Amino acid sequence: MPALDYQPKNFSPIRRLTQIGTARYILFPLYYWRNRLKVTGRENVPKDQPVLIVANHLSYWDPPILVIAVDRPMGFIAKEELFINPKVSALIEFYSAISVNRDKPEKRTIKSVRNIFKAGWCVTMFIEGTRPKTPGVLGPPHLGAAYFAKSNNVPILPVGLIGTAEKGEKAFAHIGKIIQPSDDFEKTTWEIMESLSQLTGFKIREDRKLAE
Repeated sequence: MPALDYQPKNFSPIRRLTQIGTARYILFPLYYWRNRLKVTGRENVPKDQPVLIVANHLSYWDPPILVIAVDRPMGFIAKEELFINPKVSALIEFYSAISVNRDKPEKRTIKSVRNIFKAGWCVTMFIEGTRPKTPGVLGPPHLGAAYFAKSNNVPILPVGLIGTAEKGEKAFAHIGKIIQPSDDFEKTTWEIMESLSQLTGFKIREDRKLAE
C-alpha cells in the first residue's frame, strides 16, 4: 500500500502561502456560498507555536474547512487507504498530508509528524479516524492524538464541525479551549472527546469504547 512521508517541499514557505491563500480567497468564498460556514472561537488559536488540531469528521470538505477556520498552515494525517487512487493521492499531497497505518502506526509516521512540527506547522488529526455511522454520535476515538501531542510537547486544539456534509446545510466550525497533553493517553483522549461533544452537541457513545 502506498505511503507518504514528510516531504520538505510540501511544508515550504511557498506551500504555506499556497495553502492559506487558497483557503482564504478560493475555498472560503466557495464554501460560504455552499454552506454559509460560520467560525467561532478563533481567539483560542495560539499564534506563536505549533498545535495539534483535533476534530470530528463528517465529510471530505473537513480538511479545507479546518484550514479556513484555524487560519494557520497545517499538515494532515490521513489513512493509507486514501492514497491508493493516484488522483486523490496527488490532491491530498498538495494539501500537505502524510499517510498513517491506523492499525499499526509506523516509525516513519512518528518521524514525519515531528518534522512537521519542527517546520513550524500545525498537525491535524480526525480522532475518530473515519466518519461515524450514527448521526449525532461521535465515533470511537483513537489514542493517536494524545500520543502525538505528548511526544512532541504541543498543546491540543479541539475543533467541532457541524453540518459540513450536506450542500445547503448551515455549517459551523467551533474552536474550543486548548487542552494540555499528559502521560495518560486515555484520559487525554476522553478530555478531547468531551470537548468535541460540547462544541458539536454530538453524544459520546455510552460504552466509551476506544477504536480498535
